[in-house]
Order: sequence, then structure tokens, then C-alpha cells
Amino acid sequence: MRLPRSAPRPDGTPAPLAVVLFSGGLDSTVLAVHYARTHRLLLLSFDYGQRHRAPELAAGADVAADLEAEHHTVTITGLSPLLTGCSLTDPDEQVPTLVPSDAALRSITIPNRNAFILDMAVAVATARQAEVVALGVHHTREGYPMPDGRPDFFEAYQEMVRLASRGFHTPRIEVPFISMQKEDIVAYGARLGAPMHKSWTCYLDGPVHCGTCIACMTRRSAYARSATPDPTHYDREALDDASDPGPP
Repeated sequence: MRLPRSAPRPDGTPAPLAVVLFSGGLDSTVLAVHYARTHRLLLLSFDYGQRHRAPELAAGADVAADLEAEHHTVTITGLSPLLTGCSLTDPDEQVPTLVPSDAALRSITIPNRNAFILDMAVAVATARQAEVVALGVHHTREGYPMPDGRPDFFEAYQEMVRLASRGFHTPRIEVPFISMQKEDIVAYGARLGAPMHKSWTCYLDGPVHCGTCIACMTRRSAYARSATPDPTHYDREALDDASDPGPP
């Protein structure tokens, strides 16, 4: 399926620019295709020392090439040693697997991550006169487990941007998937023809998805619940030892 491309406006002026926070994961891949229909894209990835950064950033570059989109990676790896206690950045912590408990969710939470990457994205958007800065955050059955992934956070952040950008161009903060479940995003991505098969979700650094970390379990469940064939390559040996995460 041919991926969408934004067309110039009727008056011949270029389509507006969207700065998309782009991890190379499933949600941000669908988000990028969503905006590619109406906007020019500037995809912004971040290397903050996350343990899965190699496959994640490689997936992002692959998807960006498919979309023929401008793509940049911001490197802030000096932050990683300071983020102790988070299993995504602290080598002394183990990435939780299988059932997502409160403790497991806390262990994968990078404090204030959306805020600090948004700050950089807004700076780029202001400099480039972008219309929007977009994130692919979404709802879960447990609500909004990350405090900086809640609707009230983004409402407050937009007001902060208005104040911080006074006298300058002020982009809008958009979170179009905020009321959707991940299976809704999978179904929507399938309809758009988004290259979700190229996205990377796993919290581990390996040649294939482990299939058992919280991120992989959520991905597997989303495909199952949406009745969409899952093209992801998982570690079959790990899956043999794990229970099926499909719909109850």
C-alpha cells in the first residue's frame, strides 16, 4: 500500500509542518503516517541512553525512510547515568516481564520524560515555524499510568508553551490518540497502511522482540484484541515459557 503524502494547499503554499516525537515504536509510527496525510513531517527521535536504543533508533530510521520524512535524533545520553532506579536506563535494574504490576510500571517510568523531550521538540517547532508538536500517548485499561501522559498534563503544558513562547511562534501540542487503546491504534494503523512491522517496541536490546517484557506483552495483546495479524518477530523460546496475552 502506498503511504500517504501531504499535498500543497490549494493556493500552492506548502502543507504545514508537524514535529512528531518519534521513537520508532508502534504508536509513533502510526502517528507519523496519520500526520503525513496533512502535514510535512519533521520526525524527532531521542537517544537518552535507553537500553533498547540501538534497535529502536534503527527502526525509527527505517520508518522515516519509508515516509521520506526529515528525521533527526537528539542525543542526550549524559542524562542516563543520573536516571537511577529506572530499568530502561539503569543497568543494575531488571526490565520487568509478564504481568504489569504497579511496581513494574514504576520501574519503567522515566521521571518527567514527556516534559523534557517536549521542551526540545517545542524549541525546534518554534524555530521551524511548525504548526503542531505531536505525541502518540494513549489510554490504557488501567487509565493513564504515566503522570506525564495524562490529558491534564498536556493541557497545562500547552499553557506553559504559550507563556514561554510569548512574542514568538507558538506551536500547538496535539495528542490525537489520547482517548484510544493500543488495539485501536493497531487497527487504525492497519487501515492507514502504516509500516508497523518495522516498528520496535521491546524494552530489551536484541535482534528480535523478546515477547515477554511489558512493552512486548502490550504489543502482542493489542494485535490480538484488534484481530490484526501480528507480523512481529518474537523470541520463540521466551514465548514458550510465557502465557498467552490475548483477550480474556
